[in-house]
Amino acid sequence: MSSKIPEAFVFMRVGNHAGEDFETILERKQREYDESGMIFWGYGGTTLHPIKHVQPFAKMRIAEEGSISIVMQPIDSKADPDVLPANEYSVDGVNWVAIPSGIEVTGSRYAMVLDEITPGQLDLNLRNFEVGIGPSRGRNAAQYLRGRVDKGCFVSTQLGDHAPSVEDKIVPIGFQARLLDPFAVMLRHR
Repeated sequence: MSSKIPEAFVFMRVGNHAGEDFETILERKQREYDESGMIFWGYGGTTLHPIKHVQPFAKMRIAEEGSISIVMQPIDSKADPDVLPANEYSVDGVNWVAIPSGIEVTGSRYAMVLDEITPGQLDLNLRNFEVGIGPSRGRNAAQYLRGRVDKGCFVSTQLGDHAPSVEDKIVPIGFQARLLDPFAVMLRHR
């Protein structure tokens, strides 16, 4: 994985989740990768819908740049959703198939499909990026990531005159991974 911030990426704040500390989650995800060659990184919320946002953004960026990455900012998360594990996933919201053997996703409605997660400390200035897809497209990332908004699809921006008042907002990136086709999926328990 690159030791620099890419020109376009999916951003996500990550931490403890569903009764598991972050280090335990990372260990479990490494075992998933070792066993199945991919990771399902669970998440929720409406700002990064698999079909409306992640899949089209990833396909567009891969066509332009050859790959798309996720960058993760570790935080002290208190997310404690129901821990019911998903056992099916869907790429399109219509057709559902069993979660691959060795993959466990709990307490999440969606999942990013990732290659191996690699650690590395990088500083990301959110001021230099903007939302790359959806109704907030073009909005500066530093202004977009406020309140409960903790993830997004971002592209590099030339600030110029359209955001002169945006202040630097440096966040530490602790982990990166490449997204794998189909990039993001919907989850359910049946």
